[in-house]
Amino acid sequence: MLPRPNELLARYVALWNETDAQRRRDMVHALYAPDCTYVFYRKDPIRGHAALLEQLAYTHQVYGPMGYEFRSSNNATGHHDVVRFNWVMVSAASGEMEMSGQDIVVLAEDGRIQADYQFHDRMPSSFVYNDGYEEHGVAVRAAQPRRTGVAGP
Repeated sequence: MLPRPNELLARYVALWNETDAQRRRDMVHALYAPDCTYVFYRKDPIRGHAALLEQLAYTHQVYGPMGYEFRSSNNATGHHDVVRFNWVMVSAASGEMEMSGQDIVVLAEDGRIQADYQFHDRMPSSFVYNDGYEEHGVAVRAAQPRRTGVAGP
């Protein structure tokens, strides 16, 4: 049985906000198919639970210390095995939006996410990406967001 779109979105956002690594692992296994694909801004596709868990940990390492959290736009819609929804990344202290995006997910027969395609609508103004995304369209090094005015690699 396929999940209701906004219930799926609530679980998705909860996963990206989860700080406990073991709970994140359990949530990934419940939300994503084992052979899932995750494709997002300027990065080669991520495949499987282990790679997705690495990305989640990286996201927490980067955005957690900056005080950001993800929130649902509560606008998920879908038909057949495809669901699309929006989310925002906000300052936990002020609620000010720093980033917004949309995901389009394809669900497996068991209702878990088989493929997740993420698009960024608004990029953070407080830091820049230095991700090595070259003209050939392949990320040559991991994205390393940093606050503007701060030295980086």
